[in-house]
Amino acid sequence: MGKGMDICLAVDASDASPHDRLEARFVRCLVCQAGIVLAGRKPAAVFGFRMPLDDAARCPTSMRRLLVKTLIWFYAWHLRRFGVRVSLLGWREGRAMLLVWRPRCVQSLLSAAGAHEFLAKNRLPSRCGALMGVLRRRLRAYYNDRTPFPHEIGFVLGYPIEDVDGFMSDGGQGARACGRWKVYGDVDEALRRFKELEREELRIKRLYSEGMPLRGLLRMATA
Repeated sequence: MGKGMDICLAVDASDASPHDRLEARFVRCLVCQAGIVLAGRKPAAVFGFRMPLDDAARCPTSMRRLLVKTLIWFYAWHLRRFGVRVSLLGWREGRAMLLVWRPRCVQSLLSAAGAHEFLAKNRLPSRCGALMGVLRRRLRAYYNDRTPFPHEIGFVLGYPIEDVDGFMSDGGQGARACGRWKVYGDVDEALRRFKELEREELRIKRLYSEGMPLRGLLRMATA
């Protein structure tokens, strides 16, 4: 376990063990869903990882979850040394729901215009560590079916504050454009950002498919 840090696991080996296949799927999911966070191009991402069905049928749910939790813990430990945090939020429809973020990138959001007003209005602290702690608790409550989805998470996902505010006010009904998020403010800037993020995602996926391991993607954040 952990070979994905230094070896590209983009292609399944036909003779790989179920544990190796699971690790390869997990690393690919991490790259596809949070590659731009790993590379320092986005503050945070929320996504789910599902264990492959062919392997899942071979062991009970409790064992499948233990295997996935062990993988998450192991990679979270490695990624922490590169300034990336990983947190398991809960389970939804057989998927492990994850929050991946870079504290340095989240910290930079706190100086944005309107940030402190937005945080105060949504009962969120203005210090990075405390902010992520509260958001993790709210997301866990949601994935445990205790509360509605906390749309204020959009702030640390890198969405413009006015767009997060607008969506929280009317649920997207009054959006002026739609892409990676619902746009209420500067449409041209949002469309530019959508294209920029798409280009970055495609580039990171291409680099991974061509053989760059996780360690290489992580080093892009300091290049």
